Amino acid sequence: FRGTATEGSIRNENVLVFPNPVPPGYNGTIGIKGLVNDAIVKITEMDGRLVYQTRALGGQAVWDGKDYRGRRISTGVYLVVVSDESRKEKTVGKIVFISK
Repeated sequence: FRGTATEGSIRNENVLVFPNPVPPGYNGTIGIKGLVNDAIVKITEMDGRLVYQTRALGGQAVWDGKDYRGRRISTGVYLVVVSDESRKEKTVGKIVFISK
C-alpha cells in the first residue's frame, strides 16, 4: 500500500505544486508538498472564487483537478492558498491548467 501522507513542516516553506503546468489530458493527481501538518489548502480562481478545498495529510495535499461538483476545471491560472490551523501561516502559489 502506498499512501499520500508525508511528514509535515514547521512552516509552509518551499511549497511545491506538481505537475505545474498541468498538461492537457492529464488525469493523475496534483500534489502540493512542503506544507505544515494538516494544513488547509484552498484552490481559487484569480478573482478569489473557491474552486476546491482540502486538508493536507501530514505535509502533502493531493487534488484531482476537479471542482466541488466533480467537473474538470478550465484552462487558466489558479491560486493555491495554504494556511495552518490558526490561519497564521499563509502561502499563496499558482498553478497553470491547460485543458486543450
